[in-house]
Amino acid sequence: MGRAFGILLLSGFMFVSPIAFLHGQVQPDQKPLAFEVATIKRNVTLDEGGSIGMQPGGRFRAVNADVRFLISVMYRTSSGARLFPSQIIGLPDWAAVEKYDITAKVGDALAGRPVQEQFRNMAPMVQSLLEDRFKLTLHHETREMPIYALVVARPNVIRQTTTDCRVTPDKCNTQSTPGHFSAVALNMNNMLSVLSNAVERVVVDRTGLQGSYDIDIDWAAEPGSDKPSIFTAVQEQLGLKLESTRAPVDVFVIDHVERPIPD
Repeated sequence: MGRAFGILLLSGFMFVSPIAFLHGQVQPDQKPLAFEVATIKRNVTLDEGGSIGMQPGGRFRAVNADVRFLISVMYRTSSGARLFPSQIIGLPDWAAVEKYDITAKVGDALAGRPVQEQFRNMAPMVQSLLEDRFKLTLHHETREMPIYALVVARPNVIRQTTTDCRVTPDKCNTQSTPGHFSAVALNMNNMLSVLSNAVERVVVDRTGLQGSYDIDIDWAAEPGSDKPSIFTAVQEQLGLKLESTRAPVDVFVIDHVERPIPD
């Protein structure tokens, strides 16, 4: 589902650490983090892919990114999960289809810090950029929405790992491509993230399973594929089931957003 998008420094969005709902939650005497300088240009190449992340020297680069994508990654839920389109309410159509290339630079004080520290500060700085250049204002709400509950359909199909990653860390590999995911010693939280990204909806754990598991699953990522749907694959290959239900979900409501003035 969706177009291919890469992120620098990390292998996937589901492993990004949680961040605050809004950088406005910092202490009153703290100034929100912001880039020192930034340039924004429309990307009209019609390419499907893109990338986003921090580069050495304190440079932020986003290629072929739309506003909805930037919000989904930079404003996360309380659990740290990225936002799905259904969790971003009131966004105008252009913000999901018009793509931008953004280059920004942190100040000298942060530029000399380790790249990992710069990455941890990326979200609040991009939030500041969106608020400044796109005039974005939004607020957080909790609304009852459709979700999926992961339950056990056939016991003992999915089995706990026998690999101790502390002893043999080289065996604890993860492979992820569109329509395929395999991992050794995957915990349930990360499994929920994988499934949530596949179905573009919040998934909660109601399996009662504990520990870590070895996973290997294939499903149809694009229409016309001869692979099974993600729902069939989960049931047949993992012995689990995604059941549709409703529950309170974190959402962000867009109060205002504008097209930026390009540099």
